[in-house]
Amino acid sequence: EATRVSGNRAIQEIARLVPTYLTGSADLHASVCNYIDGGGAFGSGFDKTYTGRNIYFGIREHAMGAILNGIAYHGIFKASGSTFLVFGDYLRPTMRVAALSELGRVSYIFGHDSVGVGEDGPTHQPIETVFCMRLIPNLDVFRPADAEETVAAYVAS
Repeated sequence: EATRVSGNRAIQEIARLVPTYLTGSADLHASVCNYIDGGGAFGSGFDKTYTGRNIYFGIREHAMGAILNGIAYHGIFKASGSTFLVFGDYLRPTMRVAALSELGRVSYIFGHDSVGVGEDGPTHQPIETVFCMRLIPNLDVFRPADAEETVAAYVAS
């Protein structure tokens, strides 16, 4: 089972147990699988509501990180956001702020972190990005290898 599938199962259970848990994606809910089933879409307009628990950020990784930090600073909600690992560099400044501020109420979920990601080729094989993230003080980085480690990583975050 792919870790993103295991992660989705973990998110469903976390969302059931933590009603203040929100998640979002920089245009990759379907690929990273971090959608809360039955959670609805957050926002206004077509099929969205301000009670939704899934946030569609669009292709805006840095803005997603800043918004997640704002949600975490508010203090009521626990939030997570996802994108492909190759786009983690766009999030690095906001992840660093969250880590140095010891927010603890924000998690970043990255998918497609392998040299075997397929048709996108070398531009989507960010093998050095995890190492760079591990250099950020106070940032816990988990790279699970199977379903059990994935669930543990979600619970720890």
